[in-house]
Amino acid sequence: MSTRLRLYVGTLCVAGVVVLAVLLAGVDLDRVRQVGGAIVLFAGFVIVGELLTVAVRDGNRLKELSITATFAYGLVPLAGAGVAALVFVVASVIADLVRRKGAVKTAFNAAQYVLALAAGGAVYSALGGGHEITTATLPALAAGGLAFMLVNHLLVSVVISLDQGVPVLQGLGRDDLRLELGSSAMVLALAPVAVVVAERSLLLLPALILPLGAVYLASKGEIRAKHDQAEAEEAAERQRRLTEQEQEVVHRLQETDRLKTDLINTVSHELRSPLTTIVGVFGILRVRRDKVSPEERDELVAMGIQQSERLHRMIEQLLLAARFEQADVASLRAARVELDATDLVRQAGAEARARHSGRRIAIETNGALPVKVAQEAVVQVLGNLLDNACKYSPDGEPVRLSGTREGAEAVLAVEDAGPGIPEAERQRIFDRFTQLDRHSQRRAGGVGLGLYIARQLARSQDGDLLVVEPAGGRGVRFELHLPLRLEAAGP
Repeated sequence: MSTRLRLYVGTLCVAGVVVLAVLLAGVDLDRVRQVGGAIVLFAGFVIVGELLTVAVRDGNRLKELSITATFAYGLVPLAGAGVAALVFVVASVIADLVRRKGAVKTAFNAAQYVLALAAGGAVYSALGGGHEITTATLPALAAGGLAFMLVNHLLVSVVISLDQGVPVLQGLGRDDLRLELGSSAMVLALAPVAVVVAERSLLLLPALILPLGAVYLASKGEIRAKHDQAEAEEAAERQRRLTEQEQEVVHRLQETDRLKTDLINTVSHELRSPLTTIVGVFGILRVRRDKVSPEERDELVAMGIQQSERLHRMIEQLLLAARFEQADVASLRAARVELDATDLVRQAGAEARARHSGRRIAIETNGALPVKVAQEAVVQVLGNLLDNACKYSPDGEPVRLSGTREGAEAVLAVEDAGPGIPEAERQRIFDRFTQLDRHSQRRAGGVGLGLYIARQLARSQDGDLLVVEPAGGRGVRFELHLPLRLEAAGP
């Protein structure tokens, strides 16, 4: 129990004791003796009614239906609010003890009924209500009954709100407010009838059980209907979520099947080419070993080495992609060291010039870029981007490699003058086994893993790899963003 709830319940119980004492001090004993039989009968109905309440689950809580309000409130004009409060307290305590409720809840229920009946009795008396029920006193009786209902609802709503940790105003506007007040109003409407009948003949009082039972059953039926509706809506919502999950699973399975198909088709096609060349080279050297000139032999060996290296790169890409699929990037994180990203730009540029001797690679840097990264990962990303740029740029056009600072990030960019990438495809190119036909004459094959691996490597260093529109509007520009070291990231 929270502190606020404990304070509220404690205050309410103390107030209930004080109010009950005040009400009992003002009891008209002559009136009690005069209508003693009716009081006993009303008290019996209240006690039995409290014992026979039926618990119906309404949302997340149990709601107890009772018909005791008719006789409890009927005691107000019959014998006064003090007698009504005392009878209701006794009935409530007996019922709670029989149901083995805790002492705190028992005390709260008793105090709640005392305060609600005191409010109803005060309004009834203030509007001129007396012991005799007449046409003139009916408005006062109705106003007192309304006060009784509202105070009772207010006290219960506040304790529920505090117990559930929701705003009090939200608790006051519970979904069952209309039903609760409606059923209470129908029950209380029979209170003056019960008083008039008791004054005429106590033997006629049991006849009120039929209309009270009808109200009870109607309220119980509506609550159960609401409960069934809520359960049906919850079941429908569960079914909807289950359907969405099933569709998501189906989609993932379809995507997995597609990736498997793409992998098989791509790998079988791309690996076959270098393997065929290698097998062909060794076949020529074996069959024509005495007829091949030294120059031809060197050319064939070079061709075999080149295709072997190409095959090796493809296999390395497949293995590295498998590591990323298994989230195995711990070694890349462990290998981080503090260094200057400008040096990595120069290193990647020098290695690319050695691989592509016929291509001009322009390198531009602007000051130191202190970062903490795995050197091999960054160089591999830049090397991959430079190889792609050299592959797709027209002959004679330079490939540009730069390293600059943007806020708290180092931006290492590779820009080519090729045909570019359509904006709609700029995210798809980072998917596994994705290859775009950026040129009618492709200069080299691949398994479509280069950019996927490059982005995963970038993210393993807490960075990212983006494709953006180049400054001149021609070609494509890839940017590797890496966080600068904290002490170097300031303005």
